[in-house]
Amino acid sequence: MKLREVGAKNFRTLEDLTVEFVDNFCTLSGRNNAGKTAVVTIIRHFLDDEDRPYLHGENQLSFARDHTQWSSTEEMEMSVRLELHRHDDAEVFFVVEKFATLPIEGDVARVRLTERFSKDGESSLVCRVNGTDLDSQNSSEIAKKLKSAANLVVHNSTAPSRRLYYFSGEMTEVLESHFSQEDRKKISDAERNLSNKVKNAAKQHKEELSQLLGRLGENYDVELTTLDRGGSSRFPLNVKLNDKSVDANLGGWGSGTQNRTRVLISVLEADRIRKSQASENRSTPVVIVEEPESFLHPSAQAEFGKVLNNLAEDFGIQILATTHSPYMLNQRVPEANLLLERKVSRKKLKETERVDTSGDDWMLPFADNLGVTSDEFIPWKKIVGSANSRIVLVEGAIDVEYFSIIKTKFPEIYGLPDDVEVVGYGGKDALKNTQVLQFMLSRLDRVFITFDLDAKSEVVRKLESIELAADKDFCAVGLDKPGRECIEGLLPETIMAQVYNECVDDVMALGSANGAARKSAKSNLKQAALRKFETSTLTSADLPEMAKLIKKIAKAF
Repeated sequence: MKLREVGAKNFRTLEDLTVEFVDNFCTLSGRNNAGKTAVVTIIRHFLDDEDRPYLHGENQLSFARDHTQWSSTEEMEMSVRLELHRHDDAEVFFVVEKFATLPIEGDVARVRLTERFSKDGESSLVCRVNGTDLDSQNSSEIAKKLKSAANLVVHNSTAPSRRLYYFSGEMTEVLESHFSQEDRKKISDAERNLSNKVKNAAKQHKEELSQLLGRLGENYDVELTTLDRGGSSRFPLNVKLNDKSVDANLGGWGSGTQNRTRVLISVLEADRIRKSQASENRSTPVVIVEEPESFLHPSAQAEFGKVLNNLAEDFGIQILATTHSPYMLNQRVPEANLLLERKVSRKKLKETERVDTSGDDWMLPFADNLGVTSDEFIPWKKIVGSANSRIVLVEGAIDVEYFSIIKTKFPEIYGLPDDVEVVGYGGKDALKNTQVLQFMLSRLDRVFITFDLDAKSEVVRKLESIELAADKDFCAVGLDKPGRECIEGLLPETIMAQVYNECVDDVMALGSANGAARKSAKSNLKQAALRKFETSTLTSADLPEMAKLIKKIAKAF
């Protein structure tokens, strides 16, 4: 199942809002009370089983309690639009096809559920299948099936009560297991040996959970043990994590480790639901994770964000994360990041609006969560969109071209690995905002930063303040000579002499009192030097300074 759209009119702060979702890993961000919880509540209202005891009736909605306070309308509406696949969501697809008025052609069913609440306390439900509205009874049958078919797995990092059970006088962390019918029969037939049977049936759970935890770059062994279930039909399993020096139940670990493990258990649960059912009963749940960054250091948030993104793609499961952390946003597909904000009228917060993050506004969710202006993200667009995790940062597009020419014409001195990308960051000022820079570095596995030598005094102190080291993580480019404190300074003097001889007017303009004229002349000379270098008949022996620079950078990788 894929969640495609959530809509609301006059529901809490959502006076008139529609948000759309993409495949795999999506995020919903915004400041406190921006409307994120309201969106999640609508999803749970349509897809979560309200009879589950851990919900405590939180999904019971009513006009009196949930209607937008400042609206005078007498109706409240909410909706979800879903895509069901004939094979991946066979159980629900069968019911939808049964109650639809027209045959479903192809393997995809587009289902929209809309519920309206009136002031007198009444509600009405309409289900639309592939553009055709169904009557009340058929709509109700499809809605019931969507709620009962395990189509949603929810983890709230700030209140993970769905993972706690009371056994033998204490609260215990458990994994609710979705065993195959064969395993359930074995367990039922061997009730007196329940502990051993469950442990055997849970072997795959243990292996899969260990693999997921391994993606975090930390070595944990997982131990699952059974608990007295007191006649319950559930099979609760105690979760224990072991490393080289510690052996403790999950509750004995730090809050960050606990939360990450619980989130991964939720993702694993969704994957097990998808895989463990017979083909005719198959369901692919949507996973909602609220504030997955809870209790995690920024560096751990960055790592965990990558893991969730990868798991969504690997498992083919849609994961929706609500977050206040820029590290948890989808950095591969920026359009997957939805940003909500409250409109202000007469100094009072009013309705929730979706912020337009299309085109060049892709950076707004990142900037909002980091607490910086969006303009400070513009130089980093190429890095956010890059699939590479090992990058050399250079000042600008001209520097990138120099590296490209050297790679093509002088491969014997170009020692950078093939998986290392050279990316321009748009000038020294981008390096001065260490908050944004540190965020950018967190999403990459290895980075080496270069900057012009004439900016050294301004840049080095900033880089060292975020624990980067000279020559290991960054270096200046150029020679300590007037006019040669940049990448062009590494070119043979013969090249630069030809450029100055051919561009006399630009050389003269460098001494102009007009700032714009000086800037234009400098740009022209840099372009002329690049073109001259590209068309020259130099050999690698003519480029000793370029060779030294690239050797230093290559060593970092």
